[in-house]
Amino acid sequence: MQRAVGEEDANALIRLLLRQTLLSQDAIARMCDLSQAMVSRVLKGIRELRRPDTIHHAFEGITEGYDIPAPDLMCVPADLALDLNDSGDEAAAVLERLTRADTQGAPGLENDAEASAVSSAVLAWLVQDASSPAGEPVPDKGPVVAIRAATAAFASLDNRFGGDNARTTAVHYLNGTVVPLLRQTRPEAVQRPLFAVAAEFVLSVAWMSYDAQRNGAARRYFVQALDLAAHAEDRLLGASVLSAMSHQANYLGAHREARDLARAALTGAGDRATATMRAQFLMMEARAHAARRDKSDCFRAMSEAEREFGRRRPGLDPEWIGYFDHSEYSDEVAHCHRDLGHAHVARRLAEQSLAASTGDDYARSRVFTRIVLATAVLGQGEVEEAVHLGTRVIPQVRATSSARCVGYLDDFAKRVLPYRDQPEAARFLRQAGSVVVSGQ
Repeated sequence: MQRAVGEEDANALIRLLLRQTLLSQDAIARMCDLSQAMVSRVLKGIRELRRPDTIHHAFEGITEGYDIPAPDLMCVPADLALDLNDSGDEAAAVLERLTRADTQGAPGLENDAEASAVSSAVLAWLVQDASSPAGEPVPDKGPVVAIRAATAAFASLDNRFGGDNARTTAVHYLNGTVVPLLRQTRPEAVQRPLFAVAAEFVLSVAWMSYDAQRNGAARRYFVQALDLAAHAEDRLLGASVLSAMSHQANYLGAHREARDLARAALTGAGDRATATMRAQFLMMEARAHAARRDKSDCFRAMSEAEREFGRRRPGLDPEWIGYFDHSEYSDEVAHCHRDLGHAHVARRLAEQSLAASTGDDYARSRVFTRIVLATAVLGQGEVEEAVHLGTRVIPQVRATSSARCVGYLDDFAKRVLPYRDQPEAARFLRQAGSVVVSGQ
């Protein structure tokens, strides 16, 4: 600590504050007049404060202090919200603890959970009795319609502007509105639909947390969404939660876990899954195989997914799988071919995905696709066109509050780095670097 103060090393002081005090990330951010996202990146060692005025301001905030009381918070238990609960009352109580810890910025919430930490929850869900009706339309009445409307609104903000855009507000709504409703005693015929829409809302919070790269919190919300879906007896929604968990695991490099979660989704849904759902689950498995460079299993899963996608009847699908259209399907296949090194095919499919996409409803997804396209073009040796495509997507990355978009841009920039002697590539790297460093 003395060395960090003597050298006015604000980055080191921020890390020391989290390790040696009970201050939350949010409190540290306010002390330093920084965003919570920026503090999170400094704490993880993936970003550094570089501008002299920013460093000086943060240092003054730490050493002189603002009038910010240190929160009396214990570190979040490592196993909080990472297992299924025995009753709906217990599920509501655990969700209340989780959302309270999140809104207060309790230390330890962002610690990533190992695959083994959620395996028992997945296994418990898989072996549950699935004989009861599931996946039935949820009636539009009472609090159910209000929560469904809130889910749609927050999902729209997430898809257009990124996970950090409205995540805090969504967590407050979950804590202040949804959880109290879950804790009220109602007849089963009313309670089950309520738990179903609550599961959808918690799943949307999990997605926002994942997109903001708050992966420890995201894991916990994913598991609680799975639990709520189980209490709602909605087997299909539970399977969709596992598919989302597969997506996160693959992004984080846990490819075997991603494969297993995708297979668990397909197995758990069983014959009730629509063709669209089976296609989506199979593409999650294919993504995991592609990331591991397992070409044969990837092609097997993609072939099965193509067959299912060709049989889809959107009118039979639950509303929450409606996003998986031709544009999204082509994007997933493009990702697979990018990871397998098939630049020509990845380019064609990324272009198809962008051509099939209309409007701004999924603006963030189109950022991912455009960067996959730029990567494929670079893989074909067309450096100037690739960096032109990459440069065009930078304003769109800036326009989102998505750590994943920044991560995609960073990955592409690393692929461009060998060509930094070329003027266009050098110009792109300077522009991309400013976005990656700032995390904007």
